[in-house]
Amino acid sequence: MKSRIALIGFRATGKSLTGRELARRLEWSFVDMDDELVSSLGMSIDQWVRLHGWEAFRREESRILRDLAGRERIVVATGGGVVLAPINRAVLQDGFQVIWLKAGKETILSRIRNDARSADYRPPLTGLTLEKEIETVLEARLLLYEEAADHSIEVDQLAPRDIVARLMQWLQSVDDSRERA
Repeated sequence: MKSRIALIGFRATGKSLTGRELARRLEWSFVDMDDELVSSLGMSIDQWVRLHGWEAFRREESRILRDLAGRERIVVATGGGVVLAPINRAVLQDGFQVIWLKAGKETILSRIRNDARSADYRPPLTGLTLEKEIETVLEARLLLYEEAADHSIEVDQLAPRDIVARLMQWLQSVDDSRERA
């Protein structure tokens, strides 16, 4: 198994909660890229995007991802749009076991509405209503998530601990198959 795991997926699919628990179980470090970006930028993601735009934000996101790819024994919860840049997909594929947490539109909508961090960490991506934005952006990113992922798991009906249990089984099977090869 690679000594770096990246969780990818749309906003509010549970990357941070799952990542924290997975890192704990593996006894590895955990990094939430959104938290890392806020710390590095010195302001909320929403403030940064309003001042500098999405393109500047995506450049900072790529910089953080490259830095994280140099660490060992780390689980990273990426931002939902990290897969947009081809260079990021390459960094993910080269340096990480990439796990896609997949959720349906209704689950994502409910989680975003019920998360107090959404306003600061999830600024609007479009001028659409939240429901239409989720539908449109999720559809546009599906192939990118699929391209980047080594493994995927449907998370709609699963608690983070159940997701982690399944991921631990998958990681063990990857290790077992490498040992047999």
